[in-house]
Amino acid sequence: MVQIKFLFAFLAITTIVLMVANTASARDCLSGSFSGPCWAWSGEQCRRLCTEEGRVSGHCSAGLQCWCEGC
Repeated sequence: MVQIKFLFAFLAITTIVLMVANTASARDCLSGSFSGPCWAWSGEQCRRLCTEEGRVSGHCSAGLQCWCEGC
């Protein structure tokens, strides 16, 4: 019984995370000028390049890509 509750909770959390990710990606687009993996310490460079591209800001994703906000 405990395993079923754990599985249900895991599936619910996974579904919520995927829904939020899809909603966030609808407003964001990949940077056209950022090259290479976007690590946590690359965040400032990602934000700067996105601003130069005319976007509001930018951030590194868990997939190591630079996403610009306000597309």
